[in-house]
Amino acid sequence: MDEFSGLMVFFVTCLLLGGFYFSFQSILNDCLLPVVERIFRKKHPHLEPEIVVEPLVETPQEQEQEEPAVLNYGEYKQAAQHKFAQEQAQTLEKVLSYTGQEMALYMTEKDLQQLCEHIHAFQFATEQECEQIKTPVTVDAKLKSIDLMHFGWNIGNQFKKSGIETTTFIKYIFAKELKDSEISTIKRKLRADGTCRIKLTEKLSANVRDF
Repeated sequence: MDEFSGLMVFFVTCLLLGGFYFSFQSILNDCLLPVVERIFRKKHPHLEPEIVVEPLVETPQEQEQEEPAVLNYGEYKQAAQHKFAQEQAQTLEKVLSYTGQEMALYMTEKDLQQLCEHIHAFQFATEQECEQIKTPVTVDAKLKSIDLMHFGWNIGNQFKKSGIETTTFIKYIFAKELKDSEISTIKRKLRADGTCRIKLTEKLSANVRDF
């Protein structure tokens, strides 16, 4: 055998051995290793592969979504103002309803309408504004000064008015009937006991009528 032929035989032999080695490695990985692993697990069941759990990392977007919402001052203020306006409107309706039921027998329709208009303004009026009333109303002589004082206290109490504000209001609105009474006297007798047609009332009826 010459040198060239010997070299060729060597290369062919290497290729065959390499192919045999890779074939044997493949058979070992596919067939023998799973069998060995099963046998090993049966003998050592407590040796399980450790599972590594990676901690969850919140993205900036998720963190922003979980942050508490900032209080919207404007919305809360608007809601509070709306609630207050509703409560004041309901109070005014009760007072006007009470006025109609209590005073209709002792006043003309025109005077009753005028009284209701003054009461509407009285809800938010100051003492000084009450002094500006130029159109007093007239009531039947059956109502005495004590009745008018009780009436004034009943509506002023609903509007959370002070004694002097309520006194000033009825002094000017019932100017003819109370002309002989001083403001200090009226204020002192707003809740006076005695024979009367209009009783002191802490809570007014919720029945509403239009005037």
